[in-house]
Amino acid sequence: MKVLTSHRRSGFMMMEVILSLFIFTIITTSYTKALSALWRGTSFVKEELTITQILDSTLREALYTARLEEGSTEIFVPERDVTIEIQVIELELENEEGRVLPQMWEVKVIGRFQQNDENQERTVRGWRYLPLYRP
Repeated sequence: MKVLTSHRRSGFMMMEVILSLFIFTIITTSYTKALSALWRGTSFVKEELTITQILDSTLREALYTARLEEGSTEIFVPERDVTIEIQVIELELENEEGRVLPQMWEVKVIGRFQQNDENQERTVRGWRYLPLYRP
């Protein structure tokens, strides 16, 4: 009779091992999927931040050039595969008193790139009142 109970006990242990391996597999798979989703999200945010930094630095550089001229120029950044278009437009704005503000400029920087196999476009803008920057 002792032999019979030992078989039942060893069979029960085998079932415990199989059940614990099943639970371990489910937990490991869930953890791996969560890490994969986190990695994809982090990569997306990192790429967005890089594009934003490129556009911001291009805007600052264009705004603070010594002389602005109306027109459009295009730059290609091969490291990030980004095409940047800089548009400079002279504005005709009036102040509260109705006087036209001379030499008021709008600088628009448009970045075009591909992300997740889709064409993307981001735009940043800035304004510059030239008499404020003269010595």
